[in-house]
Amino acid sequence: EIGNYSCRQAGFYSVANQNYLICAGYTVKGVCSAIEFYREFLMAPYAISIIDTDLYDQEGLVVAEYARKNTDMGIITLSEPLSSSTVPSSFNSGADFNLFKPVQLRQLLSCVGTLFSRFDAVHESM
Repeated sequence: EIGNYSCRQAGFYSVANQNYLICAGYTVKGVCSAIEFYREFLMAPYAISIIDTDLYDQEGLVVAEYARKNTDMGIITLSEPLSSSTVPSSFNSGADFNLFKPVQLRQLLSCVGTLFSRFDAVHESM
């Protein structure tokens, strides 16, 4: 069930992105910094993290790499469209998808749905 999952969005996220995911049936927890991300990370597991690569207190790619090394969660990074070097760096840090800001909401929803499908398939086979 979708309601049993949570997505996290770190960084200076758009409320529209968060509301769009909520309207699609997802539970969403938004945080505004890397330190808040790490606090949430320690308190509860999440299936997916949506991480802005441009955090004010730590590079988002470092956060993504930490999440990849310590969990099996799906990771979507959000980056500026002019930073083409961020795309390979995002994948090298462990991101499953990298989307350019401003995010196309249907594309974000598609990525989240794909990651939940993978997550369900992996956990049902265990």
